[in-house]
Amino acid sequence: MRERLIAGVVTASLVMLGLACGDDGSDAAGGRGEAIYRANCSACHGDDLRGASTGPSLLYDIYGPDQLTDAGITDAIRNGVEEQRWNFGEMPANGALGDSQIDQIIAHIRSVQSTEGLTPTP
Repeated sequence: MRERLIAGVVTASLVMLGLACGDDGSDAAGGRGEAIYRANCSACHGDDLRGASTGPSLLYDIYGPDQLTDAGITDAIRNGVEEQRWNFGEMPANGALGDSQIDQIIAHIRSVQSTEGLTPTP
């Protein structure tokens, strides 16, 4: 657990350093959203949003078309999520992310969903 925390802090620090220097791997908002997602979400939800051993998929084939709205994602990030359907435990709140960063994460999620042929309900 401690190693995972340290790895997360190091990853977040490197991403923030890259963002501060203006080099996030892309000059598009989607690239920034992907970098923010990778630093804050991918450890549990997977780089490809298909989930990992510590968190569920963020693709609608798991949740159903009306479960993962923009408002729902924002609420989950800001306030966390109690254990629901799976045995991953609670998702902790992330108070460090601002509105713009959350919007960029959502844009990244929607982009991946679109690439996968999924129709999100914002």
